[in-house]
Formats: sequence, structure tokens, C-alpha cells
Amino acid sequence: CHSVSLPAAEQQRDGSRLEYSDKIILPPSCLEKLAQLEIQYPMMFQIANPRAMERKLHCGVLEFIAQEGMAYLPYWMMENLRVSEGDIIQLRSVNLNKGSYVKLQPQLTDFIKISNPKVVLEQSLRNFSALTKGQTFRILYNKKKYDIGVVEVKRHGGDFAPGQPQAVCIIETDMQLDFEAPADYVEPPRPAKTPTPPSASPLSKSPVLQPMGAPVLDGDSSEEEEAAPSFIGSGFRLDGKAIKPPKAKASPAAQGGQAVGGGSGEAAATRLGVRIGPSGEVLSGAAPSGGQTLGGGAGGAAGSGMAGMKVLNASAGAPSSAEEKDDYWAKLTGGNKLR
Repeated sequence: CHSVSLPAAEQQRDGSRLEYSDKIILPPSCLEKLAQLEIQYPMMFQIANPRAMERKLHCGVLEFIAQEGMAYLPYWMMENLRVSEGDIIQLRSVNLNKGSYVKLQPQLTDFIKISNPKVVLEQSLRNFSALTKGQTFRILYNKKKYDIGVVEVKRHGGDFAPGQPQAVCIIETDMQLDFEAPADYVEPPRPAKTPTPPSASPLSKSPVLQPMGAPVLDGDSSEEEEAAPSFIGSGFRLDGKAIKPPKAKASPAAQGGQAVGGGSGEAAATRLGVRIGPSGEVLSGAAPSGGQTLGGGAGGAAGSGMAGMKVLNASAGAPSSAEEKDDYWAKLTGGNKLR
């Protein structure tokens, strides 16, 4: 046997169409012998290594154009059979049932990084005729090679008989396709779970679980609600002139009241020039010296600021004659004479 790359190079054909499939090229004499055997189509073959019969593959045929005594196989099939260029292989015709289920395993993790590996694999399997449990086939995608292993196959019509090769035909059939983890996949170690301390739990910060202190009733909320000064800064005028300080309002005590008798400033004392005798009669003569201030005040000078009634003595400058006395009292009493 030889690799399909040899006829591809001799005939200047596309080697990828021959290499990434399971089709082999046989000599024309095989076609004549198969026609005499009245075999079923599509033609299926079992290939084995005479030196290792446990290694078997199943495949289809592409053409009958090889030289007599020669067979051309894809290189991945030669690797599975462990044969080299020029080795002898055993070939026989077989009938395979159509497959119903297949589980595949990519050999590299790069394959599962493709955007849609299932669709890529379905497109690639159109170049294949059969799948055998335990084989590893090769596909090409985006100029990169991917090896896919066959883990499990199931066929229509029941399970495989004991000792029968587990192989199915995948031409014009509906199958369930499943994947297994890549052969080189290593599950990342999971971080160890550390127990969360009770203090770090969000429930520990809940005000419901924390005891509340006793209410403080000593303070007066009105003190806190006292309005702050509405404005504590300084203002300015739009015309740029300086602001005049506000005038302070004078209190009534500072302004002073009007004294009795029409005086201003200090209260003027009201003097009554009445001379009273020892027995209470009105005297026309001189009064005893040293006047007595009515109202309990001391006899001070006029204008001393004490409002009272003062009895003056004769030396206060009172008139001496009777007529002058009458006129004097009339002036003081507003015209009504005292008798």
C-alpha cells in the first residue's frame, strides 16, 4: 500500500480531497472481481494489518485507477493500521448497517475553541463512508488539521453481535452526534471554599439583629431646630458704592422723658410757696426756717432732679404785704385764692 499523496502528485490532483476522507483507490482488477460477486452498494471494505489483525478499519472506495497490486490509502489510515509505504494489507468486502448514534472525542482542545465545532464536523463527515469504534480520523478546517477519535457507535437494528467489529455506515443516514471532552483537556482546579466568618456575613450588619440603645429624652429637639442666621456674610451694591451701616434705634429711656412742669432733660422740681403755721393755718408772715419737702424728699436745691413738693421758709423771697400776697397766690393757684 501507499499514501494517496503519491497519485495526487503524479496526476496533479488536489491532495486534500484525497487525504481528509476515508476513500481508497484500488486497481481495476478489483472492480471486475467485485462485479462477479454481486455485492451490495455502496461498496464497503475492511482493511487489516496482517501483522496486527486486531487493528481494523472500514472505508469506501473512490476510484479503480491504481496500478495492479497497489492500493492507495489516506495517511491517517496508515497511521491507525501502523503500516508504512510498501507494506502489505488485507482487504475484504463487507456490508455495514447504517449508524444511529456516534460519540466523538477531539484529540486537542483547540477544536472546541472553534465557533461551531458541531457544524464543522458535520460538513467534514460528508467525505467519509464509515466509522469504526477506536479509530482516529483527520479533518481539515481553516488550513489546520484536527484529529477526532471515535468513542462509541450505534447502528439501526440492534446491538452488535459478540466479536463483530463495531462499525457503521454513515452515507445518507440521520445520526445523533455527541462529543466527549478533548483528550488533552485538564479541568482547572477549583478554589477551596473558605468558610465565611460570622462577622463578615451581611446579616451581622443588619440593624434588626443589633440591639438598639435606650432612647435619649433629655435633649430638646427645639434647640436643634433653632434657625441659624439667615445671612452671615457681607453684601455689596450693584453701583459699586460703599454700604452705609444701619442706624441704631434709640430706646425711650435713652431719649429721656419730658419733666413735669415743661422741663427737658432733668426733671424740674415743682415748688409750692405755701407757708403753713404750727397749727396748720396759712401764715402771711415768715415761715419757720428750713423748708420741708412734701413726699418725703430732702429739701434740696431746685433742679436737683427729685420731683416733689417743697415748703419754703420766709427767706425764700415771698411778698410781705397782704395785696402782694393775694396776687402771689392767685398766680400760683390759677386765679383761685386760698383763704
